[in-house]
Amino acid sequence: MAKRDTAGKALVIVESPAKAKTINKYLGSDFVVKASMGHVRDLPQRELGIDVSDDFKPTYEVVPGRTKVVGELKKIAAKASHVYLATDRDREGEAIAWHLIEALNLPAGKVKRVVFNEITKTAITEAFANAHEIDIDRVNAQQARRILDRIVGYELSPLLWEKIAKGLSAGRVQSVAARLIVEREIEIREFVPVEGWKIAGYFAGDPSATSSLADPWRKFREGERTQKDIRKWLSDQGCFRTELVELRGKSFDAADAEAASAVAQALGYRVERVQRSPHEEYKHLKLENAVLVGEFDPQAAPSAVVSELKTKRTITRPSAPFTTASLQQQASTALRFSASRTMRVAQGLYEGIDLSGDGPVGLITYMRTDSTNLAREAVAAARGFVQQSFGDRYLPEKPNVYGKRQARTQEAHEAIRPTDPSRTPESMRKALSNEQYRLYELIWKRFIACQMAPAQWDSTSLSVSCETKLGPARFATSGRKLVFDGFLKVAGLSSEDPILPALQQGKPVGTLDIEPRQHFTPPPPRFTEASLVKELESAGIGRPSTYAAIIDTIQKRGYVEQVDRKFHATALGELVTEKLVQHFPKIMDLKFTSYMEDELDKIEESHLDWVHVLHEFYDPFKELLEQAGEAMQAERGQPSEYKCPDCDAELLYRWSKTGRFLGCSKYPDCKTTRNVNRAGEPIEPTVSEHMCELCDKPMVVRRSRTGPFLGCSGYPDCRHTIACDETGEPLRLVTEDELKRPCDACGEGTMTVKRKGRRSFLGCDGYPKCKNTTPLPSDVRLKSKPEPPPEPAGLDCDKCGRPMVIRTGSRGKFIACPGFPKCRNAKPFEKLEELKAAAAAKGNGKKSKGGDGGDSPKAAAKARKALPAADPKNDPPPPGYAWTRTGRPVVETMPSSEGDLHCPECGQEMVLRRGRFGPFFSCTGFPRCKFVSNLRGEAKKQAEELMPAPARPKPEPTDIPCEECGKPMWIRQSRRGKFLGCSGYPKCKSTQELPAGVAGQ
Repeated sequence: MAKRDTAGKALVIVESPAKAKTINKYLGSDFVVKASMGHVRDLPQRELGIDVSDDFKPTYEVVPGRTKVVGELKKIAAKASHVYLATDRDREGEAIAWHLIEALNLPAGKVKRVVFNEITKTAITEAFANAHEIDIDRVNAQQARRILDRIVGYELSPLLWEKIAKGLSAGRVQSVAARLIVEREIEIREFVPVEGWKIAGYFAGDPSATSSLADPWRKFREGERTQKDIRKWLSDQGCFRTELVELRGKSFDAADAEAASAVAQALGYRVERVQRSPHEEYKHLKLENAVLVGEFDPQAAPSAVVSELKTKRTITRPSAPFTTASLQQQASTALRFSASRTMRVAQGLYEGIDLSGDGPVGLITYMRTDSTNLAREAVAAARGFVQQSFGDRYLPEKPNVYGKRQARTQEAHEAIRPTDPSRTPESMRKALSNEQYRLYELIWKRFIACQMAPAQWDSTSLSVSCETKLGPARFATSGRKLVFDGFLKVAGLSSEDPILPALQQGKPVGTLDIEPRQHFTPPPPRFTEASLVKELESAGIGRPSTYAAIIDTIQKRGYVEQVDRKFHATALGELVTEKLVQHFPKIMDLKFTSYMEDELDKIEESHLDWVHVLHEFYDPFKELLEQAGEAMQAERGQPSEYKCPDCDAELLYRWSKTGRFLGCSKYPDCKTTRNVNRAGEPIEPTVSEHMCELCDKPMVVRRSRTGPFLGCSGYPDCRHTIACDETGEPLRLVTEDELKRPCDACGEGTMTVKRKGRRSFLGCDGYPKCKNTTPLPSDVRLKSKPEPPPEPAGLDCDKCGRPMVIRTGSRGKFIACPGFPKCRNAKPFEKLEELKAAAAAKGNGKKSKGGDGGDSPKAAAKARKALPAADPKNDPPPPGYAWTRTGRPVVETMPSSEGDLHCPECGQEMVLRRGRFGPFFSCTGFPRCKFVSNLRGEAKKQAEELMPAPARPKPEPTDIPCEECGKPMWIRQSRRGKFLGCSGYPKCKSTQELPAGVAGQ
């Protein structure tokens, strides 16, 4: 296809190709839309890139991989009439636009900045009609943030390498976020629960029905029942549940089983015994679980009446439309999406989806915002949709308005919402993937609901009183009944409030059951992604656009991990946080971090000098860094209760960038290591019953960040792995055809296996009309497709002599040696013809010693030796040899006479020799031919008899004590002469030079 002429047209630059494609359909033929693929310039990857002595002057360079993009944009910009920078509207988007101006050398009069909150025709037209200049204050605010983060990362991380382990890193914001989780972990560990008791009372609205309900209630409670099941059963039978709240006019508070037992018996519960057992979680505090074993006796129960009954009308107002933080929280809770997944899917909805084959359409507004404001046009559209779809009753008289959620609201000026309310989730179902549909539905429902009338309830508070031998007792509960669903018509009813039966004040009720139960005050809850985002937002740590990156970073660094969707601090995270808090208290302080975010805001909003802000941070930081370099104690190893299985020395807790492990205290003499679990206990590898398919060694159950797998016990020589379940059983091997099934979204297409990079998933073959996708079943592994043989390149490897082949990688075709990984020779595909011509010229001009144009024997032997190992199953072994499992020749039967065994490489005779590790056959053509062959079986036994090992001198005892263990040293003999070695070998491997005058010299 011929290239489109761009001369004289206006160039529009956006970040992503998807966004470019969507915008392109709204602009006329006078515009050319191109993508910068994100950032085009940044600080250098492998150096600080900031001159702190010259007011933090940064050095920017083109991002690796963007050189071609920058070159193409330069050519088009040179011919363009105008250049419009349509990057995102936040600070980072402003900075990308500024970097584009610098990288492309764009003249000021030729460049305009355009911003929009949604990718629709109206918004795009308005944005280009109101093009403006770059906001340099926003650029400086982003530069200051980037420089601050680079300084902390590049100057603080090496200190952690020196004091703890290589490869660790620290960040200005991420380390503070990790501190939140670490401190919560310490709170939970140090928490001391307090015992308490509650007594529940179950009552029937009709006292006469109590006796008939007793047996069904008892049978119902025998099984495992959820609170939802109990509420439903009680509601269906006209019963309700209450809590004892008052006794003798005072709040009920039983601190132990004895006090609770006395009250329960006064209410009609017959206690037979108190059953106690250790509290597993708090064994170290000697706490016990207690159960009052017994049953309710209706005859002993005091009569009960409804002493108070109040009903009033209450309302529930709809929630505000989504901000970035609230969207991440709700998606985590309702959809189980991680913050990064939520932002990735939202980005796709914002940049555009092809709905009908007419080009992509932006479905939601910009998804990085902390504002709940809505444009007038959006509110009018939502109210119109509500009125048309649900009627006037569901439409409030005036639009619902929501105030600021945070004092510092910036980034954007409108909440996340659909661009067109009439695009209902169901109408979009076939055009969206499963995750896109679920997130769009969440956003659409929240937006429509926020402009609907409140829900109305009849809320009832109820008290039931009775006279006991201990004095008057009062039970209480509450419930509510939905009168008008209002916004819940769209948002959905999530309330599980109990529904109370028809009751009258002063009327008796029947006591169905009394249930005493122990409880302990709970520790602070661990953070989930939703609660962590909420905490980061309320503490002012980071910005909405950074929350996903913060959470991902602290997990990748190994400082925290998720277990059952809750964050746990790792031992490494606790150690790093402890060191940073101790030596950098200001930087790790939450208030100071929030203060720095405010200062960055002031650079943008109040024209604050960004260099001054950097000095305010860096000057005290530099002093602390110098002090910490001397004062911070290095963590070389912490004692443990475990012994080394190889030398019986103490195992120490040591650290690496992947976390904590156990290492022998005798290192480097003993290099034994053991992985540990979260509690610090050593993990012993589990050997499975399955054997490696490649080398026939046992497979071992191992674990990675993605889950368990079987790895060959011959690692690192054999790297074969198999996906398995938690028990070590390999997952079922299936073909792609076995996984095909009808699409559950469109009902027309077929779900087939698709691949993206190394990831495999199921996708509808009706794409792009249907974009439904789903992960592969968790209990299967996919059978690999046989790869076609590589195409010969037509020249030999200049390193090992193998014939080169043409392969295809992520960046296209290249020439490679088939001997990988032993030979890693590779050449650019573009140089194929040049290399072939050079090889042909070299071949035509060379002369061999034999005069026939062939290779010399030495070169021929070298080429044969470099060939890949033979296939033991299909290739016959050379005469007199057998194959090893790896396809190498080995002597299994001794030759009947000398001269019967020949070298398979050069044809000369083989001779039996002895080395350090025993007899072996060697080619007589040595050193020109260096072929050797090991022996096994009967041949090895016979060779040992023919060439026995020389007698080793016995060690001579001395009176010299070992400097490490105190045992006597012995005179030993090695190839290099005599020396002193500990008699406790191999547990003690201490050696010394033989002193002058000692016997044996």
